[in-house]
Amino acid sequence: MARYLPFLISLALTIYALFSCIQTRDEDVPYLPKLVWILLIVFVPFAGPIVWLLMVRYYDRQQVAVTRPAPKRTSSRPLAPDDDPDFLASLEPFRDPRLSNHPAADDKPERPGPPTAPGTPTTPAAKAEPEPAPEPDPADSETPVDDAKPDEGPRG
Repeated sequence: MARYLPFLISLALTIYALFSCIQTRDEDVPYLPKLVWILLIVFVPFAGPIVWLLMVRYYDRQQVAVTRPAPKRTSSRPLAPDDDPDFLASLEPFRDPRLSNHPAADDKPERPGPPTAPGTPTTPAAKAEPEPAPEPDPADSETPVDDAKPDEGPRG
C-alpha cells in the first residue's frame, strides 16, 4: 500500500491542477498560454501540478492587489438597512400595532384633555360611572303575595 502512495498523490494533484487550469479564464492564466500549462501538468508529474497551483495562487494575489480599489467611505448614507431612517419609515405601515410600544395613529386622542392624576383610568369607557340600577317597585312584582292561611283540609 505504501509504495502506491506517491502515485496516488501525483494522480490526485494532477487531476486537481488539470481541472483548475481548464476552469481558469484565458485572461487569468499566469505567464504562459493555457495549452502549455495543461501539457506541463499532464507530462511533468509532481512538479507540473505544484508549479501551476503556486503560480495561480501568486498571480491571483498580485492581480487582486493591483486591481482592487480601496474601499470608499465618502458616502453619507448609512451602511445597513436598520440604520437607514428612510428604510425604517417605509416599514412603518407593516408594523403590528399589538407588538408596538408606540400607540397607533388611530389610538391617539384628537385633542389633549386635562392631565389626570395617577391611578385614574384614562379610557373614556372607564371614566364614565355606571348608572345605578333602579330599585324594583314592590307593586310591579309579578309574584302575588297571599297573606291568607293555607288550607288545613284533610290530607290523604
